Amino acid sequence: MLSAQALPTATGPGYLKIGGGFAADFPDYTRHKFYGYGFYGTYDFTQHLGVEGEFHYTRDTIVPQYQRTFAVGGRYYRTYGRFMPYGKALFGFATMEFPPLPTQPLTVAAGTATDHYVAYGAGVDIPLTWHIIARADLEYQHWFVTSNGAAYNNIGGLPRGLTPILYTGGVAWRFGSSDPKPRGRMPY
Repeated sequence: MLSAQALPTATGPGYLKIGGGFAADFPDYTRHKFYGYGFYGTYDFTQHLGVEGEFHYTRDTIVPQYQRTFAVGGRYYRTYGRFMPYGKALFGFATMEFPPLPTQPLTVAAGTATDHYVAYGAGVDIPLTWHIIARADLEYQHWFVTSNGAAYNNIGGLPRGLTPILYTGGVAWRFGSSDPKPRGRMPY
């Protein structure tokens, strides 16, 4: 006649992960690779849906130029044993510092361009312990560099905008209870 509590008292509405890692950026306007770091946070509020926010800063090691991005968007993930593959779609703002572009009859000096971008990506989260989650991530970005970089864009620097591919590998900390299954079937 008497029954125990149906759900654990520490059960929350979702899972929060905050992490960082190393980033490798392959821009389409130079052969140089950019290397740097990134930070990200995810909040999974259902069994398959969540939101993600991220920041990346990558710098060319040869020519003085960099790319800095900040984005937020949705993600869809599944659970397969201990692996949690996901896909994401993000919207954000980006800044790039570009080198001089010599052209005839004009020369565009080095400068910066800032505008919005969209990114589509996929990756996998792999729990190492209950709280430590490793991540491998691939992201395709499409920058709409038109405002401050208009001169660079119109003279031939970025005729289609900027479309870098960004690889990130890192580790996150998962916040929450150490109960192995606080909210249904999860890999960690």
